[in-house]
Amino acid sequence: MTDPIDRLIDHAARVRVSDIPAATVAFQRCRVLDNLGCLAAGHDQAGTAAALTLARRWSGAAEATVIGSAERLAAPQAAFVNAVRARALDFCDVLSPGWHPSSSDVPVALAAAELSGASGADVLAALAVGQDVGQRINRAAQANGFFYRGFDSNILGLFSGAVIAGRLLGLSRDALGHAIGLAFDFGIGTFQHYQDKALAVRISQGLVARHALEAVLMAAAGISGPRRVLAGETGFFRLYAPAEAELAVLDEGLGQRFLGEEATCFKLYPSCGVTLALTETLLDARRGGDLRPADIAEVAIRISPTMRVICGGAYAPTTTPEIDAQFSVRYVAANAMLRGRSTLAEFTAAAATAPDVIAFAGRMAIAEEPAFTHFDQCEATIRHSDGSQLVLPAQFGRGWPQNPASSDDLAAKFRQCVVFSGRETWIGRADRLIAAIDGLAEAPGVGALVEAFAA
Repeated sequence: MTDPIDRLIDHAARVRVSDIPAATVAFQRCRVLDNLGCLAAGHDQAGTAAALTLARRWSGAAEATVIGSAERLAAPQAAFVNAVRARALDFCDVLSPGWHPSSSDVPVALAAAELSGASGADVLAALAVGQDVGQRINRAAQANGFFYRGFDSNILGLFSGAVIAGRLLGLSRDALGHAIGLAFDFGIGTFQHYQDKALAVRISQGLVARHALEAVLMAAAGISGPRRVLAGETGFFRLYAPAEAELAVLDEGLGQRFLGEEATCFKLYPSCGVTLALTETLLDARRGGDLRPADIAEVAIRISPTMRVICGGAYAPTTTPEIDAQFSVRYVAANAMLRGRSTLAEFTAAAATAPDVIAFAGRMAIAEEPAFTHFDQCEATIRHSDGSQLVLPAQFGRGWPQNPASSDDLAAKFRQCVVFSGRETWIGRADRLIAAIDGLAEAPGVGALVEAFAA
């Protein structure tokens, strides 16, 4: 039984650490920095305590660390908790069209490295290979259409996570194939949890991390998985791809170019990635004096079809107002215009339920514009009470590859995250934490990094 996945499995099994370009290693280090900052910020957010309590019940071994403590759980359960925390505020990186790669990839890598004793260089190489495989599958699937038939695209994190853990735990080529098949068999999540603004958004990310590691451990124990993962009668492309997959994309430059950086966004604002350009454009207009909050009479925003599906609904915060805010064009716009800032503080439950913001958001007219083919493309038209009109087109907010964040931006974001956590030990040692991440490529293992966060 052959399948297009075989070429990717061969690639994932044979790539050596020395084959990974230095620029790719540096990018993977940025992923670790961004992810651990997001984990710190999300450490005590809604759903995380329940995730930890359940993971303790499900653990029968002490194999990997719950980041931020000295507590150790079974490796899949530690990865589960760490992934839920990293995704909790939706401030984590996003690869679009695609998935949230690092919020499951990094927890999987750290847990697997603790379990196996892998070096920091091994971890960064595994992250690079895993993301490369996931992105190749993603590009092939979405070459002729966007979205995954309503499934959460974090299904891709099962592929990347299985490759990462499989490499770090030393699986043979055949066992790695079974691990990837088992991970695919755990297919997970639908876009409904975004539209219904449920805590399942966060928990689903944790399940991706947990299942990826579980798949690898099962394969190592001799359990077989599906072989025709991509092109079987009910394989990935038939189940998830919106149209015919482009198989040639799978091995284009395979082994020479490691994909991921060209499509990854490091968010500088803590809301859905499709809203970043709108946020930045409105903040710039307000800072420049063109947008006058006290004099706004009407707001109309045209948004892409993708924005409409994910974030275009009415803003009526419920029992999870933080998630309602993160996935709302109306809230994001009202917040930027009224408050003139978009930090983690503006996406707390208290901020998201402020009566003035809710009322302002309710006055906006939102309309889908089919001509806006890029997912974050939008245009805000603002009319002031004196009759003056401001038209603000937006696309590619800072952080997207087309408008990349700088290393200083990422360091500043990390510090914002540790301050938001409220944990004095993290706040006082932010520079040391950044240095530990920067030195990962030369570290003999991940122990020093994990311990730095536990102090």
